[in-house]
Amino acid sequence: MKRFIVIFAWLCVAATLMADMQPIFMETFDRCIDAEDENYGYTGGNDEQWGGDIAKAVAIYSDNADWSFTYCNGAYQCMKVGTSTRQGSATTPVIACQGEAVLTCRVAPWEGDSIFIVSLIGGTTTDPTSFNLKKHTWTVVTIRISDIQGSLQVKFSSLYKHRFFLDDICVTPADPDAGAIRTAEGSTVDWGLMGRNYSVSKRVLHIHGANLTNDGISVSLKDGEPGLFSLAADRLPADGGELAVTCRQGAAEGQHGTYLYLRGKDKKSGQTIEKRVTLIMEVAAINLQGAGTRPNPYTCADVITLAANEGTVWTGTYYWVTGYVLGGVKRYNNLYDGISMTDDLSLVLADNPDEMNDDRYVLVQISHDARAALNVVDNPELIGKPVKVQGLLLNDKANPLYLGKPGVRNVSTDDQYFRPLKDGTVVDDPLDGIHDPDEPIDPYDPDQTAVDRTADELPAFDPSQPFYTLFGVRVEGSYHGIVIQNGRTYLR
Repeated sequence: MKRFIVIFAWLCVAATLMADMQPIFMETFDRCIDAEDENYGYTGGNDEQWGGDIAKAVAIYSDNADWSFTYCNGAYQCMKVGTSTRQGSATTPVIACQGEAVLTCRVAPWEGDSIFIVSLIGGTTTDPTSFNLKKHTWTVVTIRISDIQGSLQVKFSSLYKHRFFLDDICVTPADPDAGAIRTAEGSTVDWGLMGRNYSVSKRVLHIHGANLTNDGISVSLKDGEPGLFSLAADRLPADGGELAVTCRQGAAEGQHGTYLYLRGKDKKSGQTIEKRVTLIMEVAAINLQGAGTRPNPYTCADVITLAANEGTVWTGTYYWVTGYVLGGVKRYNNLYDGISMTDDLSLVLADNPDEMNDDRYVLVQISHDARAALNVVDNPELIGKPVKVQGLLLNDKANPLYLGKPGVRNVSTDDQYFRPLKDGTVVDDPLDGIHDPDEPIDPYDPDQTAVDRTADELPAFDPSQPFYTLFGVRVEGSYHGIVIQNGRTYLR
């Protein structure tokens, strides 16, 4: 009943007042109360009617102007989203805020329906944003929002032909002293598209805890296919840490996944805080050397294979690719016509720095912030050196090419590439952040301290033993370039 709703709203306000935080935004829909006509008045939701001939009022009387409604009706001191034939949505006005905030709202499903979705415009969250609602029950949804840059909008959506009731939306500044668990990688960790020949792949997740008890953060895998993943630890300190997760061999073709659960206790309230992270991977029917992630990028051969197998990568998804820089692109009629050293808009990559067969080339479109660092006109030291770039492999299933060749599009910002130092020194990607070009990295020293090692100190290279490129790709005895063998780097 609405009496409970009013109590809830006052509790929400009281909690923010006690923390010296006023609500930034509040919407009650209390003005939707004209029920003179039982069939066409404001019925449904707070009068405990959940289906049938109810919630037909077209007008929605809100406390705040500038809402955007699509297939929504007024209900009894709340609103109904969606119809029996249409997907509905309700989007809040622009809410002025900065940093972090907490969204709460009350939601109940239409009779026979259950799914409710929240989308953020102007912020991010690691909390769940899709909910399976309980029948004939109001559910209080709480979502902590981060990375708000001055403004926020929240969109509440139904599935196609599904409906739900929405009420008491409240946005408050986040309590800086509240317990929290976050992951730098977000709420989904994607291993990428792996070939059927994959063995194992490891990711390091960065878990951050705040204001938790000394019990720390418990870590576990549950639901889905947890047997395909393994964890390096089952508990982290209260302030978080690095968690190594390994995807193990054994998955059949298709998509696979499981859930990683992170749990801790709020230091002040003692309440349990839980974050769920989705771990997913997809195994293709083709052989690939990489997985399209930064720790395990696709090779140029992988990109060429993917382009030949239309639709095997996910449209709109960004993938990491590695290769040696051969130059820029010479164009004729907007098609590749050779390698150019005067082109600053693109790169030609290959798996071998001496590759002469242009059927093994991958073209990279560079723009915006990435152009200054990656173009060969201003950075001639890149020629013959390996880089990693992140971009779109397919804009759509029918167009896998760039300038007529397999390519990587839309490498636009400085967090979408990793390259050698300005002096041309080749280094290993530390994987825990974009390399600072002004801070040299010693690939032998995990502490990044300067150590003088001469060639005489290194064991002799043995061509009969396995060796790999800097990006973990095994190569044969005829390969020439920089390779790693037994943890040492050699130039062949």
